[in-house]
Amino acid sequence: MLRLASALASLVFCVGVGAQTAAPVEVGVRPLREIALPDRGTAPASVIAPNDSRIAAEVTARVARVHAEVGGAVKAGQLLLELDAADYRLALAQADAQVTAARARVALAEQRRQQAETLRKKQFASDDAVLELKTAVQAAEADLEVAQAQRAVAARNVEKCRIAAPFGGAVLERQAQVGAMATPGAPLMRLIDLASPEIEAQIQAIQADELPRATELTFEGQSRTYPARLLRLSPVVDPAARTRLARLAFAGPAAPAGSSGTLLWLTPGALLPPELMVKREQALGVFVAENGRARFIPVPAALEGRPFPVPLPPETAIVVQGQQGLTDGQPVNAKVEAR
Repeated sequence: MLRLASALASLVFCVGVGAQTAAPVEVGVRPLREIALPDRGTAPASVIAPNDSRIAAEVTARVARVHAEVGGAVKAGQLLLELDAADYRLALAQADAQVTAARARVALAEQRRQQAETLRKKQFASDDAVLELKTAVQAAEADLEVAQAQRAVAARNVEKCRIAAPFGGAVLERQAQVGAMATPGAPLMRLIDLASPEIEAQIQAIQADELPRATELTFEGQSRTYPARLLRLSPVVDPAARTRLARLAFAGPAAPAGSSGTLLWLTPGALLPPELMVKREQALGVFVAENGRARFIPVPAALEGRPFPVPLPPETAIVVQGQQGLTDGQPVNAKVEAR
């Protein structure tokens, strides 16, 4: 038994010495910065106008005149349509008369109260009579306020017969026809805001967190490339599409509103080509040459057959030739491969 144990110890020692003194394996290496692929993300995107409004009537009236046509540009506050306001002007005149009558009743009630106050001082009127006249004044004043409110509603209805542009834009559609009856809520025109549009993109949830750190954000559409910058990224994930909504602004000239295309970006990290990936003990990773030895760097996020990210400095020597037969810690003679 003692002889067997001694023989085994000698064998282990010899193997260990042999492993440490084994001739270095020739491998080819290149710096990470020379072989890294750009980590590019893409997402479908479209150009959205700040406002896309369907202008509707707020009152029932006949369309009298149309002042804007499809394709025309209008300024904020510019008159778009006029509705026949004859009935509403009559209602306003009636409300004016009611206000005048209410004011006259207030004046009469106040005059009677003052007379009663004078008579009470001479003891020709009772306190109850004076109190009753004070109440009459308050009631008359309340009636005046009601009449004034009704007058304001009538005046507002007259104003609603003149429909103006809420913002500067272009007329995209026109439903209003002269002589046709407009009803509340029925669209008369569609107006598109001409202010700077925004880019709307649906970003996959697994990519969304990298978007705020991305560089070279661009929108490709209309056979052109437009630089962009991130404005907002929704924190909510759409449960159906598993995407998050991003809004971006154009950093220079803007694509026309309504355009569709692709949003592209680069992330700060780098990707290695899938042919450099090796598998050791069920872990995927890459070999690097360090101090004359091969070091296996596992990459948990790696997927077979796809480029994979590596959190390594740009000057790291990546083994690009002979990596498949290496073991972790094996001596290597690294030779820099030509580009």
